[in-house]
Amino acid sequence: MKAEYSTRKIAVIGAGITGVSCAHRLALDGFRPTIFEKSRGLGGRLATRRLEGGLSMDHGAQYVTARSELFKDAVAGSVVAGAAAVWHPKVDESAIAGSDQWIVGAPGMNALVKPLAGGIDTRFTDTVSAIERESAGWRVRTTNDAVGQIFDVVVCTAPPPQTRSLLASHHDFGEQLAGVAIAPCWALMMVFPKPLDIAFEVALPKGGAIAWMARNSSKPSRTEGKEAWVVHASPEWSEKHLECEKESVADMLLAEFRAAAGSTLPEIETLVAHRWRYALTTKPLGKPFLRSVDSTLFAGGDWCLGARVECGFESGRAIADAIVGGP
Repeated sequence: MKAEYSTRKIAVIGAGITGVSCAHRLALDGFRPTIFEKSRGLGGRLATRRLEGGLSMDHGAQYVTARSELFKDAVAGSVVAGAAAVWHPKVDESAIAGSDQWIVGAPGMNALVKPLAGGIDTRFTDTVSAIERESAGWRVRTTNDAVGQIFDVVVCTAPPPQTRSLLASHHDFGEQLAGVAIAPCWALMMVFPKPLDIAFEVALPKGGAIAWMARNSSKPSRTEGKEAWVVHASPEWSEKHLECEKESVADMLLAEFRAAAGSTLPEIETLVAHRWRYALTTKPLGKPFLRSVDSTLFAGGDWCLGARVECGFESGRAIADAIVGGP
């Protein structure tokens, strides 16, 4: 298959775990995929935010677990490369953390995907604005190239609403994407000048505004020397306050954190809120990906199989396997 298909031009939209795992698998088989990413870096929701003063914070996915052999191998590769490590936080006794190992990127969560992206043509800060069918293939237009390029195959790994917008003319996709549900999440990043007097490093409160709070500075390879915490609001709270201003959300979640932490907080150096409009898959597609009848257009992501990062990885690999295997 490699000799027959290696000249086909493949566009991958999105440099999150799905897009990168797909492109990596394709590259191993002799393809030369091009990744288009609207942000400035890899990772998608495996996100690391650089704040003032050079401090980095994981404000998206907080860790990953690996259950399938394929993902275990990928994670192990990141560990060997020094891009990931096992995290052993002190978990609040009221939280049920589960038995899986927690793996984090080092020095940030987005480092997890870097070993997979090596050598792949990735166009950062280049948003795909249109995907149009032409006789020669699919024309992909972007903010940096209004004329666009023609590709034989297009793989879209954007969240369902954005995928529906890009692939509006492909009605079969639209109908199936309409059944997928993804909950939002407000994230709060906080930096303090000194350690907080809190017995735990991770807590998963139940039933309130906060679903997760963690000492980001307790993760391996976080060497900035600052006391950094990340809070994720619950899906219900995030939905209720979805359109609120970031400053207002930051103040509200700070008050919730103060109450949940049970500690007198020192003066805060940094307080930043970030809205993830599409964060947690609550109703997945139920299969690894969508594809056109002629196998030239694919859509996938963690929203296909579930909320875990591994679901996104599996979707990307499955798409690549389908491309390598041919129509």
